[in-house]
Amino acid sequence: MFEGVGRRQDATRGLLVNIGQHSLNGYERNVLFRNDGDGTFTDVAFVNAVDRVEDGRGLSIFDYDRLLHNLGGRGHWIQLELIGVRSNRDAVGARVRLQTARGWQTRQVSAGSAYLSGQSLVQHFGLGTETTAAEVDIRWPSGLRTSLCDLAADRRYTVVEGTETPFPAHTQRTTARSGPRRASGSR
Repeated sequence: MFEGVGRRQDATRGLLVNIGQHSLNGYERNVLFRNDGDGTFTDVAFVNAVDRVEDGRGLSIFDYDRLLHNLGGRGHWIQLELIGVRSNRDAVGARVRLQTARGWQTRQVSAGSAYLSGQSLVQHFGLGTETTAAEVDIRWPSGLRTSLCDLAADRRYTVVEGTETPFPAHTQRTTARSGPRRASGSR
């Protein structure tokens, strides 16, 4: 799908070299799937001229139209960046549930979900027209649980395992005292 795929860097000269007949995977055709919005996907690689036979591997999941057309978001959102203390630092394995008037959404922090590819560790929740998350429930891999209430939309929060309040990402923790209230029942 991208230029340079199917080539390897020559360590002695620092140049890309074509690996020619020495395929690592049998020259599989690149694919590009469009989400049809009904639970199905259509391979649109040919019509986008990215269906070359190369030696590429990997998987990326993204909103191609939004990236291509640089569309701003129409709905509200919340992002959560989790930092494990008793659990692993990246909180891999943490399960996050978020509730709005529309119901619950669930995400799980994962890493290494595809060969030679990854995804953001930041958990993104689309809220549509909702401007707050009534409740956020985080179950950490260590077994600890964090419950938060009334998080304002359109912000990224950092949540440290074992702390009582989230704080806006990229700010000092001292600002957490003015953050959202903590729900009872957390341990």
